[in-house]
Amino acid sequence: MRYLLTFAILSLFLPIRIETGLVLLRPFEVIVLLTLIIGLATGRWRNLAFSAGFLLLLPFLGWHMLSAFSVGAENGLRELLQMSTVGAFAFAIAQEARWLATQKAVNILLFGMVLILAYTITWHVAHGYSVGWKHLADPRLVFTFLPIALAGLLLFAKRGKRRGLWFAWGGIVPLLLLSGERKAFLIYLFLTAALLMRGRLAAMVPAIAAGFAGLFMLSIMVDNAYVERQLQTIVNPLSMGQHEYLAATGKYAPGDTPSNVQRAFAFTLSRQLISEHPLMGVGTNQFKNIIDTDFSGLPDELRLGIHGEFQRILTENGIIGLSLYVLIWIAAWFRLSRTLSWALSHGLIGAAQARLLPLVLLVACAFYVGTEASGTRAFVTLSLVSLAPELTRHGLCLSLHRMRRAHPRSMRHPRFLGSPLPGITR
Repeated sequence: MRYLLTFAILSLFLPIRIETGLVLLRPFEVIVLLTLIIGLATGRWRNLAFSAGFLLLLPFLGWHMLSAFSVGAENGLRELLQMSTVGAFAFAIAQEARWLATQKAVNILLFGMVLILAYTITWHVAHGYSVGWKHLADPRLVFTFLPIALAGLLLFAKRGKRRGLWFAWGGIVPLLLLSGERKAFLIYLFLTAALLMRGRLAAMVPAIAAGFAGLFMLSIMVDNAYVERQLQTIVNPLSMGQHEYLAATGKYAPGDTPSNVQRAFAFTLSRQLISEHPLMGVGTNQFKNIIDTDFSGLPDELRLGIHGEFQRILTENGIIGLSLYVLIWIAAWFRLSRTLSWALSHGLIGAAQARLLPLVLLVACAFYVGTEASGTRAFVTLSLVSLAPELTRHGLCLSLHRMRRAHPRSMRHPRFLGSPLPGITR
């Protein structure tokens, strides 16, 4: 079951999809269905668990579907199928949390991501792309999630393995630069500051500022035009996204990118729609319909959906939908913090690990969904975030149980299998 669930997540990064008249099918749906059949038919889930993390998802997913039906029956049916798949995945994770060895699952995910990353880079180089490895829509997201998975593994790795993981951490920097995935590089920068500063927020702020100063210098020194432009959009974002310039001249402003212009245009339009429909929004997926109907003369690269779940939900599902969505994140933060405080008080983890895990899991994932287009991956990320406290608690308890069985006489003062990060007592 551990492999099925991790393969389901990895399948979202594969460029395998079948477009039907109603929905977009991936291996994810097939694997989730197989997981449900095995779990229910074999009696593995005889005692069903409805955890707080799973139950908190239901109001938002329900409102999302109701909002979709307000746009149209076909649109509602499409979202019903998608939310049913996501709900089934979350249900399976909630049942398996009791037995899931999270560290082993992360190892499997990391290994799979490395294979997909190697395929993505090889494909782009073979097709003549020495930089800008974003032409495969699904595999390119590995650049974003690989640092998150690697940081989680680094956080709880044994002392002997930590040096190799730090070497790998530094080795992915040129890959992120050449990929052109800006959100991936920003997440990497944030996680680097968090890891080096042991999760101390006061120390992270100047570290992140120093990182941006380094990016500015790198953007001046780098010799590749594409990489230079991507770095400039990071260090000087306010000068980008001039959709008025495009409308007036018919071309992009110097140094601007279609992605920035699309985001700026979508933000302007969504702000208008939010002011007109603040409480319930315009309806799930209605934003794209408005773009296609009222702005059919725009270039194709501008007639896209909103890239950012917080903005999209407020626009399409209103204040009600956003409140239900934000509640999941806030509850996950407090519930995970409470779990980590319990683990810290029992000597299972160190203080640095307790500070860092919410930053690695929640802040990094919030940045991802806040800058990415809506879809199954965003909802699966939300499910994992909501269930993170359960996965963490059961994972720590499972490790503690195994240590007690292996070393019954040395467990008066147990500590998590992964050695604490240096400086955890400070």
